[in-house]
Amino acid sequence: MNYENLLYSVLFGLASFVYYKIFKWWINGKAKKPADYNSLDKLRKAKGWIIIVCLAITSIVYLFKSI
Repeated sequence: MNYENLLYSVLFGLASFVYYKIFKWWINGKAKKPADYNSLDKLRKAKGWIIIVCLAITSIVYLFKSI
């Protein structure tokens, strides 16, 4: 077992979880202030989900590389 790749897998998984929590906190803050709605919010939401998914996929790839 390659422990370096396992460590990367855990770190990317942790980064994905932390980014998800921060992202949900931002979304909830935006929902409380509908007057501050910006036309770029949909793009920012899409970018946030893309980052979360990429971090999760990277975590899974490193997990398989460690085995």
